[in-house]
Amino acid sequence: MWGRMIVNSNLRFVLVLICTVLFLIPLPAESEVRIVFRYDDFSADDDGVRSQDELRKQIWQAEQNVDALFEQHGLPYVISIIPNASSEYGGADSGADTVFFGQDHQRVEFVKRAVQARRIEVAQHGFSHISHADPRRRPGEFRERGYESQFTDIASGKEILCRSLGLPSIATFVPPWNGWDGNTGTALNKNGFSILSADRLLYYPTAKGLIVIPCTTTLQRLESILDIESLLEEGVMVVLFHPYDIVEVEGQERQYFGITRLDRLLGRLSVMPDVKVVTFEQLARDCNDLTLERYHRATQLFNQRYFWQRLLPKHLWPGVKGRDFYLSLNEYSRSLLYWRFAAAGLVFGLLAIGLVIRHLFSLRLTAIWRVRVDIIATVLFALSMLKEIQIVIKGWHPTAISGMPAFLTAGFVLALLIRVFKNALRWTKRIGGSCVLARIRSK
Repeated sequence: MWGRMIVNSNLRFVLVLICTVLFLIPLPAESEVRIVFRYDDFSADDDGVRSQDELRKQIWQAEQNVDALFEQHGLPYVISIIPNASSEYGGADSGADTVFFGQDHQRVEFVKRAVQARRIEVAQHGFSHISHADPRRRPGEFRERGYESQFTDIASGKEILCRSLGLPSIATFVPPWNGWDGNTGTALNKNGFSILSADRLLYYPTAKGLIVIPCTTTLQRLESILDIESLLEEGVMVVLFHPYDIVEVEGQERQYFGITRLDRLLGRLSVMPDVKVVTFEQLARDCNDLTLERYHRATQLFNQRYFWQRLLPKHLWPGVKGRDFYLSLNEYSRSLLYWRFAAAGLVFGLLAIGLVIRHLFSLRLTAIWRVRVDIIATVLFALSMLKEIQIVIKGWHPTAISGMPAFLTAGFVLALLIRVFKNALRWTKRIGGSCVLARIRSK
């Protein structure tokens, strides 16, 4: 028994050593950071509402100043436009008049000129920026709604923006509050969108085929990263900002960044040789692996950091550069390779532990109780796997960590299967021998 335990211990050590070596192997780096500036709620206030007061005038003036800064520094950016926003506080569901974007001729011409100058990319920011989610939960216009209503709103919003701006199509969809669900993914595919930019917390298989580029940081965070010179050698960052970042809005003072700081930030980025400011469509052309599957795996790697931080030295943590960076292609590939080998080592280690525990039980129990313990463990294994299946149905991938109970009891299941196989083999031999004897006697 001790010999087996020593072998299992050495096997785990070898697997961890192989994983560490593979993780440390340097991959060819692109040596370039790509940054997308995503401006949400174009010409709207804090709640995505187009107010008709002094605040709206201030926002409009600030937006023109922002555009002038990006033009001055020769950098592109993305504006997310609400196709059908309310004209007063309270939202369209309060009975206020709605304002289609196409009716705002001054802003339409402004956007048209910027698009023609290839300075901005237009993204569709939902439809009316009204939350349809349970008030007790996180707000979201495209959460907890049926497919038909989502499809209609997405299609109507796209038609409004394309007709108003004279665009053949719009590639990028940005859901308000960054919230979406499985019906949204299906509706986006049906409406011809190719890029989704939301947060990094959600994953639905229905969005398969879309390029997923989540927002990762803010203007304040990017500024602090540059101040302490902690920018990675290569990677992807999506910087989210709103009207309250460029205009002082009551209740949002902490978010205010200001035009002066933005000018200084863009100036620093424009002269950095290894930094490239792009739009979503440019990023999608440059990076050929921004799929939903990669997005989910990258998020999964980040979420597993707490487990690995307790086991590994800091410089060996996989995929934990922080949420400011959407894992770069090279870091992602290396981390994913590491994770697969480490997960395989964890699975084999847990199976070995399960077999050892089962062997210790066998030394103490009678034959009939061994069978009962194996049956109980098999039931526990089945229940654990049912939980894993539920995770898969929800769109998440099972992991070695979340499946630890299943893998531990799998040792018992494996022993039970081996016993069943041996008994079946023994009975097969007996039956075969009996058949041979019967033939001999018949002759």
